Amino acid sequence: MKKFIAFLFVLSVFGLNAQTIEDMLKVSYQDYEGTARFAAMGGAFGALGGDISSIGVNPAGLAVFRKSHVSLTSSLNHIYSNSDFAGVHANSSRLYAGISSIGAVITLENQGNVAWNLGITYLKKTNFNRRTATGSVPGENSITDYFSSKANEDTDFYAPDYLNSYSAFSDYNPLDWDVVMAYGTGLIDWNGNSYIGALDPGDRVYQQINSRYSGSSGELTLDIGANFSDKFYAGILLGMTTLDYKHGVAYGEYAHENNTSDFDGLLYNTNLKISGYGINCKFGIIYKPVQTVRFGLSFHSPDYFLYPHRNIEYEDYPLIMDNLYSASLEAYYKTHEMPLRDGPDKEYYTFFERIKTPYKATGSFAYIFGKLGLVSMDCEYADYSRIKLSGSYPTSQFNSEIKEYFKNTVNLRFGAEIWIRNFALRAGYIYNQSPDKDYDLSRQSYSAGLGCKFKQFNADLAYIYTNTADYYTHYSDANIIAENLKNRRLSITLGWTFGNE
Repeated sequence: MKKFIAFLFVLSVFGLNAQTIEDMLKVSYQDYEGTARFAAMGGAFGALGGDISSIGVNPAGLAVFRKSHVSLTSSLNHIYSNSDFAGVHANSSRLYAGISSIGAVITLENQGNVAWNLGITYLKKTNFNRRTATGSVPGENSITDYFSSKANEDTDFYAPDYLNSYSAFSDYNPLDWDVVMAYGTGLIDWNGNSYIGALDPGDRVYQQINSRYSGSSGELTLDIGANFSDKFYAGILLGMTTLDYKHGVAYGEYAHENNTSDFDGLLYNTNLKISGYGINCKFGIIYKPVQTVRFGLSFHSPDYFLYPHRNIEYEDYPLIMDNLYSASLEAYYKTHEMPLRDGPDKEYYTFFERIKTPYKATGSFAYIFGKLGLVSMDCEYADYSRIKLSGSYPTSQFNSEIKEYFKNTVNLRFGAEIWIRNFALRAGYIYNQSPDKDYDLSRQSYSAGLGCKFKQFNADLAYIYTNTADYYTHYSDANIIAENLKNRRLSITLGWTFGNE
């Protein structure tokens, strides 16, 4: 309930579904897809190294390479969602293909007991793609009541003369955009004492909501690693994060056939886009006390997404980061041939200017069974209450809500590998704790894979099944939508090793 109240604050400050702390959580989340070997073993490579994707977990993994190496990984994701909206279930599924990782490691000449390696990689961190379409049975709950209730909170501030004089999304509009649009389309009206919705008492509506996420985040890294006598490995990484996040919602209400009011339906579209670049730094070590045992430790700085402050009038001002919001509202009436429309004539910039994601620390262990195989484990700590926004009002309130409703997490990754001559069998498991205090957003992944290596070439295949949940609503007093998400991913990696040790 506390989280729901926070969600209502966000809506009241910045319009329906414009932007919430849940969007900031999704932007900050990291879940490397990586190479097929990395994925098949649950990403538990913090103490192992020797894999392109392991560098993103522990940069010291770069120093484990004995020969130069290049690899390319492509993946196919099948994302299935099942939503529950007040007891009504709906399903949707989508296929997405893309590059999960690409990279190269160059081994340099040894200098005494120290061997140096350089690496450059691109790793996909998060895949945002998914869609949900769901609807409800007829009920008296309507978004028009939300609009009128918001306007009635301060009828002097939302006086009809003010609502008539300001257009939605005007640069100088002090009023909430959704109330302005609701008044402009006749969904709320002033009766002389208060605002009322367009429905008569007892009228019922069907509700339908289509939510779509798209885009991804990735990391381009430049790395250096040092191997000290095959006992101690160290590495440091400078990363540039790319972000492309889009969240669109199409919300509709449709009148029941027995209604007495003139209201026939409405369609409310909102679109949020956050894109840009950030920087981060990572460093780590791996220690091998004996041939069969390895320990790893790594630290990841936050991603700092930055862009210079710009006045909305200067459209050509260069940006490192862009965040845009747009919306439109259409209302349909039985006595009108054409719908009444209101909305902006352009996208508008949201209120924040910078995002800082959580830092991470990872401890790792691996045991090597000679040439037969290995087992490994990573334990990762991340504090999502430390997500921070900077910019104009209301970023301070957003930051307070983030601290109150998000928390630190301990995430576990396990991996195993068995070699039979030139062929490998692999398995992995991941458990990510929920970063949300009120809702269970925990995530579990199960993986398995095959690998083969012939001379300098290697080919790997992995299958990954991930199960998680999400919860959201679209206005105050609306029923919460519970969504179960299943991602089935198939990854293929081709690699080539060259050069001398």
